[in-house]
Amino acid sequence: MGTDVPFSADQDVLVDANIFFAIGRPSNPRYRQFRSAVQNAGVVCKLPRRVIGELGGPETDRVRTALNEEWAEIIDAPPPTDGDAVAASDIARRTIANETGQAEHDVEKTDAILAGLAIQYLRERETAGVVVLTDDKPAKKGIENAVRAQGYTDTIAVYGLADIIGDDPGDSMRLI
Repeated sequence: MGTDVPFSADQDVLVDANIFFAIGRPSNPRYRQFRSAVQNAGVVCKLPRRVIGELGGPETDRVRTALNEEWAEIIDAPPPTDGDAVAASDIARRTIANETGQAEHDVEKTDAILAGLAIQYLRERETAGVVVLTDDKPAKKGIENAVRAQGYTDTIAVYGLADIIGDDPGDSMRLI
């Protein structure tokens, strides 16, 4: 995909844990390709503390490398004081529950919180927009529904790893 990524340095990029699981360790070609795309765009990925916990903490090699190279930073999610942010998290949680057949209280909290966090970040910071990166399809749908319902489709976007590094980063095996 080259340097044609769907985000830029003037946007805040919030990253879900599944992106870091999908890119693997720093020695993985997918990791290197993601790192290159992020660095070329001049982006610093925002990793909520809850995401860091899901990844095994800040000392795991994939997180430590990103932090040391300064293309990622750990953020504290602000308390959900913004009404639109709280409503967005609720909409995302309901959508995810509906998509997965789970009860709302069983939905993974980070997935729903990312919707509210995106709105709160947009409203509290001077940013051209917010991008949420997730490969979790129900979470993506939940965040998109929340963003649409709250009227932020022009300033908040949701993408997956394939949107950043393409579908075949060159490290897949081909069976003949």
